[in-house]
Amino acid sequence: NMLKVYITDLSAYNQGFLEGKWVDLSISEEELSNEIKEVLENGAKVCKETNHEEYFITDYEFETEYKLFKVEEYSNVYELRNRVEELEMLSDEDLKRVSYLIDYLSYKFEEALEKYEDVTIYENMTLKDVVEQYIDETVDFSNIPEIIANNIDYDSIARDWEISGEFDSIDGDVYHYVN
Repeated sequence: NMLKVYITDLSAYNQGFLEGKWVDLSISEEELSNEIKEVLENGAKVCKETNHEEYFITDYEFETEYKLFKVEEYSNVYELRNRVEELEMLSDEDLKRVSYLIDYLSYKFEEALEKYEDVTIYENMTLKDVVEQYIDETVDFSNIPEIIANNIDYDSIARDWEISGEFDSIDGDVYHYVN
């Protein structure tokens, strides 16, 4: 269960009654319809007004640390449910990639879902660590004099990579994304 929303009957609310319930959005669409119907029926019981068709979200809780999409008062709960369903298929690391694209690079949710596989995360590393690892894996030191190999300026390369905009250091991890 990644996201819970508190669904509130709008008519009852306008009459001064807070009639609603917490709903976990990892349920089926049919179950969600039943939950909404129940909220609206209960709303109709507590207040005299007959029109109980509208609801809104008065609160929500993400059960994940990642910022994946906005939840607003009048967000479509079926759309939110579909997003939750798409995200529940992803691993934690993939959620982290999606979150990075949305939160740091301002991608829209759908775009982030298409492009998250293009993000590489180097966990618990600095950009200098990533530079060192990259050079270690790609450079054949056997033909380079030791004095040159020992004087590679990893800090300078790390600064240049950061300036390139392809790398971001966030919370002790390095993200690499080439679009």
